[in-house]
Amino acid sequence: MLDAVSLAEEIVYGKGYVILPELFPPQEVAEARLQILQLVAKQPVGRLLKVGERSRLYKLVDESKIFEQMVQHPQVIEVVEAILGSDMTLGGFSAHILYPGASNMGAHVDYPYFTMTPPYPTTPVMEVQAIWMMEDFTETNGAPLFAANTQKLCQFPDPKRFAELAHKVIGTAGSVILSHGLCWHDTSINSSKEPRVSVLGNYNPKFIRPLENPAPQMSPAFLEQASPKLRQLLGYEFQSAIFKDVQRLQTNRSSATD
Repeated sequence: MLDAVSLAEEIVYGKGYVILPELFPPQEVAEARLQILQLVAKQPVGRLLKVGERSRLYKLVDESKIFEQMVQHPQVIEVVEAILGSDMTLGGFSAHILYPGASNMGAHVDYPYFTMTPPYPTTPVMEVQAIWMMEDFTETNGAPLFAANTQKLCQFPDPKRFAELAHKVIGTAGSVILSHGLCWHDTSINSSKEPRVSVLGNYNPKFIRPLENPAPQMSPAFLEQASPKLRQLLGYEFQSAIFKDVQRLQTNRSSATD
Protein backbone atom coordinates (compact mmCIF):
# COMPACT_ATOMS: atom_id res chain seq x y z
CA MET A 1 0.00 0.00 0.00
CA LEU A 2 1.23 3.50 -0.83
CA ASP A 3 2.28 5.87 1.95
CA ALA A 4 0.04 8.74 3.04
CA VAL A 5 1.95 11.39 1.09
CA SER A 6 1.73 9.40 -2.16
CA LEU A 7 -1.99 8.81 -1.63
CA ALA A 8 -2.51 12.51 -0.92
CA GLU A 9 -0.66 13.41 -4.11
CA GLU A 10 -2.87 11.03 -6.09
CA ILE A 11 -5.96 12.76 -4.70
CA VAL A 12 -4.71 16.28 -5.43
CA TYR A 13 -2.54 15.87 -8.55
CA GLY A 14 -3.52 12.43 -9.88
CA LYS A 15 -6.91 10.92 -10.66
CA GLY A 16 -8.61 12.65 -7.71
CA TYR A 17 -9.46 9.66 -5.51
CA VAL A 18 -7.96 6.56 -3.89
CA ILE A 19 -9.26 3.45 -2.13
CA LEU A 20 -7.99 2.28 1.26
CA PRO A 21 -9.05 -1.37 1.33
CA GLU A 22 -10.73 -3.23 4.20
CA LEU A 23 -9.96 -1.00 7.18
CA PHE A 24 -12.67 -2.71 9.25
CA PRO A 25 -13.58 -6.43 9.55
CA PRO A 26 -16.69 -7.49 7.56
CA GLN A 27 -18.61 -8.52 10.69
CA GLU A 28 -18.21 -5.12 12.36
CA VAL A 29 -19.29 -3.36 9.18
CA ALA A 30 -22.30 -5.65 8.76
CA GLU A 31 -23.45 -4.88 12.31
CA ALA A 32 -23.03 -1.14 11.75
CA ARG A 33 -24.95 -1.36 8.46
CA LEU A 34 -27.83 -3.13 10.19
CA GLN A 35 -27.85 -0.49 12.93
CA ILE A 36 -28.14 2.27 10.30
CA LEU A 37 -31.07 0.57 8.59
CA GLN A 38 -32.82 0.01 11.93
CA LEU A 39 -32.37 3.66 12.87
CA VAL A 40 -33.70 4.83 9.50
CA ALA A 41 -36.75 2.59 9.89
CA LYS A 42 -37.63 4.49 13.08
CA GLN A 43 -37.64 7.77 11.10
CA PRO A 44 -35.94 9.81 13.86
CA VAL A 45 -37.09 13.42 13.86
CA GLY A 46 -34.42 15.92 12.86
CA ARG A 47 -31.97 13.23 11.76
CA LEU A 48 -33.47 11.79 8.59
CA LEU A 49 -33.78 13.27 5.10
CA LYS A 50 -35.59 11.10 2.55
CA VAL A 51 -35.81 12.04 -1.13
CA GLY A 52 -37.32 9.46 -3.45
CA GLU A 53 -35.45 6.17 -3.19
CA ARG A 54 -32.61 7.51 -1.07
CA SER A 55 -32.19 8.54 2.57
CA ARG A 56 -29.59 10.45 4.56
CA LEU A 57 -29.19 9.78 8.31
CA TYR A 58 -27.43 12.46 10.37
CA LYS A 59 -26.00 12.66 13.91
CA LEU A 60 -24.09 9.43 13.57
CA VAL A 61 -20.71 9.94 15.27
CA ASP A 62 -21.87 9.15 18.81
CA GLU A 63 -24.34 6.44 17.79
CA SER A 64 -21.88 3.54 17.97
CA LYS A 65 -18.19 2.92 18.60
CA ILE A 66 -17.46 1.99 14.98
CA PHE A 67 -18.65 5.38 13.72
CA GLU A 68 -16.47 7.14 16.28
CA GLN A 69 -13.56 5.03 14.97
CA MET A 70 -14.36 5.74 11.32
CA VAL A 71 -14.27 9.50 11.79
CA GLN A 72 -10.74 9.40 13.22
CA HIS A 73 -9.32 6.26 11.61
CA PRO A 74 -5.53 6.77 11.67
CA GLN A 75 -4.96 5.83 8.02
CA VAL A 76 -7.72 8.15 6.85
CA ILE A 77 -6.58 11.01 9.07
CA GLU A 78 -2.98 10.67 7.92
CA VAL A 79 -3.95 11.04 4.26
CA VAL A 80 -6.45 13.84 4.82
CA GLU A 81 -4.07 15.81 7.02
CA ALA A 82 -1.39 15.55 4.33
CA ILE A 83 -3.81 17.54 2.15
CA LEU A 84 -5.70 19.83 4.55
CA GLY A 85 -3.27 20.24 7.43
CA SER A 86 -3.22 18.89 10.96
CA ASP A 87 -5.91 21.26 12.31
CA MET A 88 -8.59 20.32 9.77
CA THR A 89 -12.14 19.71 10.96
CA LEU A 90 -15.08 17.41 10.32
CA GLY A 91 -17.62 19.18 8.16
CA GLY A 92 -20.18 16.39 8.15
CA PHE A 93 -20.70 12.71 8.91
CA SER A 94 -23.83 10.83 7.83
CA ALA A 95 -25.14 7.60 6.37
CA HIS A 96 -26.45 7.44 2.79
CA ILE A 97 -28.89 4.71 1.80
CA LEU A 98 -29.78 3.89 -1.81
CA TYR A 99 -32.87 1.70 -1.92
CA PRO A 100 -33.54 -0.72 -4.80
CA GLY A 101 -34.39 1.30 -7.88
CA ALA A 102 -32.60 4.45 -6.71
CA SER A 103 -31.43 6.48 -9.69
CA ASN A 104 -28.44 8.76 -10.15
CA MET A 105 -28.23 11.85 -7.95
CA GLY A 106 -26.63 13.83 -10.74
CA ALA A 107 -22.95 14.57 -11.22
CA HIS A 108 -21.69 17.07 -8.65
CA VAL A 109 -18.80 18.46 -6.64
CA ASP A 110 -18.82 18.60 -2.85
CA TYR A 111 -19.32 21.33 -0.24
CA PRO A 112 -18.19 24.08 -0.10
CA TYR A 113 -17.47 24.13 -3.83
CA PHE A 114 -21.11 23.75 -4.91
CA THR A 115 -21.95 26.95 -3.00
CA MET A 116 -19.35 28.90 -5.00
CA THR A 117 -19.25 30.30 -8.52
CA PRO A 118 -16.87 28.45 -10.88
CA PRO A 119 -14.11 28.42 -11.86
CA TYR A 120 -13.23 27.11 -8.41
CA PRO A 121 -9.87 27.92 -6.79
CA THR A 122 -7.12 25.37 -7.28
CA THR A 123 -5.62 25.99 -3.85
CA PRO A 124 -6.09 25.56 -1.02
CA VAL A 125 -8.00 22.28 -1.19
CA MET A 126 -11.27 22.93 0.64
CA GLU A 127 -12.69 19.43 1.07
CA VAL A 128 -11.78 15.75 1.11
CA GLN A 129 -14.61 13.23 1.20
CA ALA A 130 -14.53 9.76 2.73
CA ILE A 131 -17.04 7.20 1.44
CA TRP A 132 -17.13 4.16 3.73
CA MET A 133 -18.38 0.98 2.10
CA MET A 134 -20.80 -0.61 4.55
CA GLU A 135 -21.12 -3.59 2.22
CA ASP A 136 -19.44 -4.62 -1.01
CA PHE A 137 -19.84 -1.93 -3.68
CA THR A 138 -20.65 -3.80 -6.89
CA GLU A 139 -21.50 -3.09 -10.52
CA THR A 140 -25.21 -3.40 -9.74
CA ASN A 141 -25.92 -1.88 -6.31
CA GLY A 142 -25.28 1.81 -6.86
CA ALA A 143 -21.50 2.06 -6.54
CA PRO A 144 -20.28 5.66 -6.95
CA LEU A 145 -19.20 6.97 -10.32
CA PHE A 146 -16.01 9.03 -10.51
CA ALA A 147 -14.50 10.92 -13.44
CA ALA A 148 -10.74 10.70 -12.96
CA ASN A 149 -8.61 13.86 -13.10
CA THR A 150 -11.60 16.22 -13.16
CA GLN A 151 -10.59 17.95 -9.92
CA LYS A 152 -7.98 19.71 -12.07
CA LEU A 153 -10.69 21.36 -14.19
CA CYS A 154 -12.03 23.46 -11.29
CA GLN A 155 -15.47 23.49 -12.91
CA PHE A 156 -18.94 22.18 -12.12
CA PRO A 157 -19.56 18.89 -13.97
CA ASP A 158 -20.65 18.94 -17.55
CA PRO A 159 -23.18 16.06 -17.82
CA LYS A 160 -22.11 14.95 -21.29
CA ARG A 161 -18.41 14.95 -20.47
CA PHE A 162 -19.07 13.23 -17.14
CA ALA A 163 -20.94 10.43 -18.92
CA GLU A 164 -17.94 9.94 -21.19
CA LEU A 165 -15.33 9.90 -18.42
CA ALA A 166 -17.03 8.35 -15.40
CA HIS A 167 -16.68 4.76 -14.23
CA LYS A 168 -17.92 2.84 -11.19
CA VAL A 169 -15.62 2.51 -8.20
CA ILE A 170 -16.24 -0.88 -6.59
CA GLY A 171 -14.70 -2.50 -3.52
CA THR A 172 -15.25 -4.64 -0.47
CA ALA A 173 -17.04 -3.87 2.78
CA GLY A 174 -14.92 -1.95 5.29
CA SER A 175 -12.99 -0.10 2.58
CA VAL A 176 -13.06 3.67 2.12
CA ILE A 177 -12.80 5.96 -0.90
CA LEU A 178 -11.04 9.26 -0.28
CA SER A 179 -11.68 11.90 -2.92
CA HIS A 180 -10.99 15.53 -3.72
CA GLY A 181 -14.09 17.69 -3.28
CA LEU A 182 -13.70 18.92 -6.86
CA CYS A 183 -13.52 15.46 -8.45
CA TRP A 184 -16.76 14.95 -10.39
CA HIS A 185 -18.82 12.09 -9.00
CA ASP A 186 -22.31 10.64 -8.76
CA THR A 187 -24.19 7.59 -7.54
CA SER A 188 -25.06 4.89 -10.03
CA ILE A 189 -28.42 3.11 -10.24
CA ASN A 190 -29.11 0.52 -7.56
CA SER A 191 -30.50 -2.31 -9.67
CA SER A 192 -30.01 -4.86 -6.87
CA LYS A 193 -32.73 -6.05 -4.49
CA GLU A 194 -31.09 -4.68 -1.33
CA PRO A 195 -30.36 -1.18 0.05
CA ARG A 196 -26.83 0.00 -0.60
CA VAL A 197 -25.42 1.77 2.48
CA SER A 198 -22.43 4.07 2.80
CA VAL A 199 -21.16 6.41 5.50
CA LEU A 200 -19.92 9.78 4.29
CA GLY A 201 -17.32 11.90 6.07
CA ASN A 202 -16.51 15.40 4.88
CA TYR A 203 -13.26 17.02 6.02
CA ASN A 204 -12.48 20.70 5.61
CA PRO A 205 -9.76 23.19 6.52
CA LYS A 206 -10.49 24.95 9.78
CA PHE A 207 -11.53 28.18 8.04
CA ILE A 208 -14.49 26.52 6.25
CA ARG A 209 -17.84 26.70 8.05
CA PRO A 210 -18.94 23.08 8.72
CA LEU A 211 -21.84 21.83 6.63
CA GLU A 212 -23.39 19.99 9.60
CA ASN A 213 -21.52 21.50 12.60
CA PRO A 214 -21.63 18.24 14.58
CA ALA A 215 -20.16 19.30 17.95
CA PRO A 216 -23.28 21.04 19.39
CA GLN A 217 -25.25 17.84 18.69
CA MET A 218 -23.05 15.74 20.97
CA SER A 219 -23.73 15.18 24.65
CA PRO A 220 -21.25 16.65 27.17
CA ALA A 221 -20.54 13.10 28.40
CA PHE A 222 -19.57 11.97 24.90
CA LEU A 223 -17.33 14.97 24.31
CA GLU A 224 -15.59 14.50 27.66
CA GLN A 225 -14.58 10.92 26.78
CA ALA A 226 -13.67 11.73 23.17
CA SER A 227 -10.04 11.54 22.08
CA PRO A 228 -8.12 14.80 21.52
CA LYS A 229 -8.21 14.14 17.76
CA LEU A 230 -11.99 13.66 17.74
CA ARG A 231 -12.50 16.81 19.80
CA GLN A 232 -10.41 18.71 17.29
CA LEU A 233 -12.37 17.27 14.38
CA LEU A 234 -15.64 18.26 16.02
CA GLY A 235 -14.43 21.80 16.67
CA TYR A 236 -14.80 21.19 20.40
CA GLU A 237 -12.23 23.79 21.41
CA PHE A 238 -14.17 26.44 19.47
CA GLN A 239 -17.49 25.45 21.06
CA SER A 240 -15.80 25.29 24.46
CA ALA A 241 -14.41 28.80 24.02
CA ILE A 242 -17.89 30.12 23.16
CA PHE A 243 -19.35 28.39 26.23
CA LYS A 244 -16.67 29.93 28.47
CA ASP A 245 -17.31 33.39 27.00
CA VAL A 246 -21.04 33.03 27.68
CA GLN A 247 -20.34 31.93 31.24
CA ARG A 248 -18.00 34.88 31.76
CA LEU A 249 -20.58 37.34 30.44
CA GLN A 250 -23.27 35.88 32.66
CA THR A 251 -20.96 36.10 35.69
CA ASN A 252 -20.07 39.73 34.93
CA ARG A 253 -23.73 40.65 34.54
CA SER A 254 -24.59 38.92 37.80
CA SER A 255 -21.78 40.75 39.61
CA ALA A 256 -22.88 44.09 38.17
CA THR A 257 -26.43 43.66 39.55
CA ASP A 258 -25.35 42.56 43.06
